[in-house]
Amino acid sequence: MANSRPTKKYDCSQGELYAIATIGWQSYDENLADFTAFSTKYDAQYGIDAMQAVESAKQLPDFQERNEPSETAHVELTDANQTCNLNWRILRRHINNAFPENVVKGKLESAGEEHYKKSLARNWSETELMLTSATNFINNNNAELTAGGMPAQFVTDFADAKTAFLGFYGTFTDAEQDELEGTDEKILANNAVYDTLMDMFQDGQVIYEENAAKRARFIFARVKDLITSSGGGSSTVPANTIEIGAYVFDSQTLLPIAGATLRVINGPEGIVEGVTDNEGITAVKVSGYPANATVMVESEVQAAGYDLVMGTAEMTAGNLYSVEVPMDPVQQP
Repeated sequence: MANSRPTKKYDCSQGELYAIATIGWQSYDENLADFTAFSTKYDAQYGIDAMQAVESAKQLPDFQERNEPSETAHVELTDANQTCNLNWRILRRHINNAFPENVVKGKLESAGEEHYKKSLARNWSETELMLTSATNFINNNNAELTAGGMPAQFVTDFADAKTAFLGFYGTFTDAEQDELEGTDEKILANNAVYDTLMDMFQDGQVIYEENAAKRARFIFARVKDLITSSGGGSSTVPANTIEIGAYVFDSQTLLPIAGATLRVINGPEGIVEGVTDNEGITAVKVSGYPANATVMVESEVQAAGYDLVMGTAEMTAGNLYSVEVPMDPVQQP
């Protein structure tokens, strides 16, 4: 359907997609002569544009960044809703005190009682209707309510709480729409990265049909395995272990860095490290955590001729994580 929302085409996480695309376009660049001989559409700029598309997609806000405004607004909206519900209950007492018992039922219904019941379940549209009914009731019955003991300040407080709720409600609905739009934009950008990459990969497989080693560079599943596997065995990560796969590359040339050392410095059983291969890939297993515990992992990446990279990330035992590590060349004095 033309109006349906986009779905992702890539069978991996978006972090893995970016890493696979980076490796793939590195391979393209290293074998540019063969690609340009195969098709006139290929040249150096084609690879540069493809990598720029990867970087542009990567820079679009991720889920947590997209979700934060609506999540914050939801907290504020929930608090405002509770205040409004409390105010309606106060209004109910004023109605009970201001009118004869035989007419109270109708008065409460007129003041929005049915909407109030649904508002308790955080049905924001019903809260809005409750506030409208209650405001109209207060305005139409102010004299009786005042005579029954309703303070003038309550009218002001009720109006202020209503204004606050409506403000948060508008912010929340707008933030939710922004989040949906941002999600679609991210998926479309990632799909475009995937489509361009797979088109090049398919040509690469034809170009190197007789060269198995070269051909493997242009097979999506094989490149994915490089960044998600630590080298054989079951793909299931033990509950007391965190596995980290890293792709290390030069931040300026975007070429992979061989011989870089990834070092987890606060593992339960001491320092754990791994060294990148010729494609800039390494993996480490850090064991000894309590089963499925969430911890802060401190790590560093070191390579000759590059500035040391240090980082801290929250990770949960029993999972595998893929990370990209751009390294800056040491500045010459």
